[in-house]
Amino acid sequence: MDEWERFVDLLDKMFTSLYTTGGVKITISSDGNVMVQPARPPKKKIYVPFEVVDTGDGYLVTLDLRWLPLQSVALHLKNNGVLVETPRGERFIYFDHPVDPHSAEVEESHGIVEISVRKGEGKGERVIRFPQS
Repeated sequence: MDEWERFVDLLDKMFTSLYTTGGVKITISSDGNVMVQPARPPKKKIYVPFEVVDTGDGYLVTLDLRWLPLQSVALHLKNNGVLVETPRGERFIYFDHPVDPHSAEVEESHGIVEISVRKGEGKGERVIRFPQS
């Protein structure tokens, strides 16, 4: 490929990325090749009313999600907090101590979600979607 074809290919990739994702990431490798990749914009931070209570051996997290359709909500329990992910954006709620994500018990009633999780050195992540069966 000659220089003109490489330039046209690069422009095509840039405009395609800009059109589809709204952003572009351009990197140049050590051998001089230019790489164009779509850049995903960060998710918008949303307001989620919540309360975290330290119960001594764990946490009780209460989330008010009445304003959202629960089918579109995903809760990602991690060892350092809870990520509430919605189509409108996301919110991360931090814990002061590590927890075991797989010990979580979840109850939902009319859009109010209660998560009870034990403290401990848990690994991985537990994803909760609604409605639960």
